[in-house]
Amino acid sequence: MDLRWPWLAVGLAVVVVAALIAWSVLAGRRRARGRAPLIAHSDRVRRLPRFRALARQQSYLATWQTLAILVAAAGAILLAARPQATAVTQESHSTRDIVLCLDASASMFDEDVQVVEAFSDIVHELDGERISLVLWSDAAVTVFPLTDDYGYVQDQLREASRAFAVQDPDYIAGTYLGRERASLISDGIVSCVQRFDRTDEKRGRAVIVASDNDPQGGPPVYTLTGASRYAKAHDVKLYGIGSADLTYEPTKRRTFEQAVTATGGTFSLLGQDGTTDTIVQGIHRLESEKVTEPPRVTEVERPVTAISIAGAGVLMLVLGWAVALIRRLGGGAR
Repeated sequence: MDLRWPWLAVGLAVVVVAALIAWSVLAGRRRARGRAPLIAHSDRVRRLPRFRALARQQSYLATWQTLAILVAAAGAILLAARPQATAVTQESHSTRDIVLCLDASASMFDEDVQVVEAFSDIVHELDGERISLVLWSDAAVTVFPLTDDYGYVQDQLREASRAFAVQDPDYIAGTYLGRERASLISDGIVSCVQRFDRTDEKRGRAVIVASDNDPQGGPPVYTLTGASRYAKAHDVKLYGIGSADLTYEPTKRRTFEQAVTATGGTFSLLGQDGTTDTIVQGIHRLESEKVTEPPRVTEVERPVTAISIAGAGVLMLVLGWAVALIRRLGGGAR
């Protein structure tokens, strides 16, 4: 334990010692100047066993109270000097970034609650990766950017689950531009790939895209094959979670699966056993390095010991007063 102001502790200790010396000297002088009381046969009284017992008790009590005052003063001095401890922390984090890329079209509303639950399960298995959530249909909207604040991420995913459960149109505002287009999976993937930052750093990057692969309306900017190539060119792996309806749409399922596996990712249907485990394992295989931050030295207050010492002294003093009061009341009763 260190003291923030050790000079204050030394100064206060000197003051206390000087006060005790001055008090002792003054008390001795007062006794020397004072006159002994003229009491007949006082020597005989002092030899009585009862008198000697009371005198010893009074001496013990005085010694106890003096010690109590010294202990309380020591605790107070220590507390005034601000005891503290030095803590050295060094954090490390992953260099993997994950974008949760969610189809927010009307055809996915009934399944998006399950998708968000799957996203939450995936996040729960990660440690140190940065996470982002992007909604898309005709256009893409970032719900939250890349962050490693997992408490915040899970809060946002719970809010997404609630919004999709009640089909809240305000939650997906911005994903429709009034052009009679929806579920443009290829443009959605490209938009999610473009959400990565720190492009000059060598980082593992993945997009987990959930969709029914049912684009509606005018032609997208990118084809699904083109979106897959775009992701691969940017060293981004795609992991697909397909709607359960794709079980009955083999062509749509096949094109979706080919697009994500071409980047080195995996594909599975929503609700399929092992979906989240497969994705998590794939993410863990992404190229990554542990980045260790420089050590941080912080000073932390540690007043407990000083408070305990001062409290013990006060408690000793109170006990001494209580004993003195009991003796006085007992003597008065006799």
